[in-house]
Amino acid sequence: MKEDNVRLCSLRLDSGEDVGIAVTEGIILLSSINKVAGTDFGPSLLEIITEGQVHGLNAALTDPAVLSTAIPAEGLSFAPLYRNPPKLWGVGLNYTRHADDLEVKQPTGAPGSYLRPSSTVIGDGDDILLPSQSQRVTAEAELGVVIGTTCKDVSAEAAHSVIFGFTTVLDMTAEDAIRINPRYIPWAKAFDTFCSLGPWVVTPDEIPDLSSVRISTVVNGRTIAHNRVSAMMRDPYWQVSYFSGGMVLDAGSVIATGTPGAGVIQDGDTVEALVEGVGRLCNGVRLAAGPSGK
Repeated sequence: MKEDNVRLCSLRLDSGEDVGIAVTEGIILLSSINKVAGTDFGPSLLEIITEGQVHGLNAALTDPAVLSTAIPAEGLSFAPLYRNPPKLWGVGLNYTRHADDLEVKQPTGAPGSYLRPSSTVIGDGDDILLPSQSQRVTAEAELGVVIGTTCKDVSAEAAHSVIFGFTTVLDMTAEDAIRINPRYIPWAKAFDTFCSLGPWVVTPDEIPDLSSVRISTVVNGRTIAHNRVSAMMRDPYWQVSYFSGGMVLDAGSVIATGTPGAGVIQDGDTVEALVEGVGRLCNGVRLAAGPSGK
């Protein structure tokens, strides 16, 4: 394993949530590393990122006693990468196709953008809940950028130095709200369960050519849209520079970099985001419970 070349996830176990690290032999649990090596990593993936623990993890993974604790990957249940990203940015209309989905013109300068609350976050296998306030919800596959170093005013050329890694994102939108008024986009993106993250975050060494990575939105097994990072209006490095120019990007923040196209989702559907070299994210869809009376 090369230095800092790692794939990490969060897992649901009978004993609670744990961090998993992919190795040739399977998955090694963070709790097993701490027990065998006498370390104190984590306890969550967020601390691994924010406290710069990946160097130590890679060192621990050279220990045969640690490697011997690997468990099979099959049948494991993923949790969200982590539940409270310091900032959760979304980028809209970064592909021409998505602008066409909404029957609007693609911006000529910066793409659209929005912050969303951490209550939107779910993980692989969790249900997307369709809110009663929307009759047209769409799902959008995206490449996610995970910030590894708290930063401000980073140039696009230096952006790679503050990126911890890349993940897969499913971004939902109450599209009918935006069609009423584009100013409603913060609300249209803010419903509970409207941002699925994971299941993997991979360090940049795992992605030798980011521009060639293909992103696909899949609904009920049918590919709705796909395109490569190279087709983005503004690439991920430009986005890191742009957002860090206006505010501090805390370590652990996630930027969803834009979708090649969205698919309408309904109760009972299965929706997937596929990001080559990063991972497959899959969520079911069901109706949220309606308002309760007193």
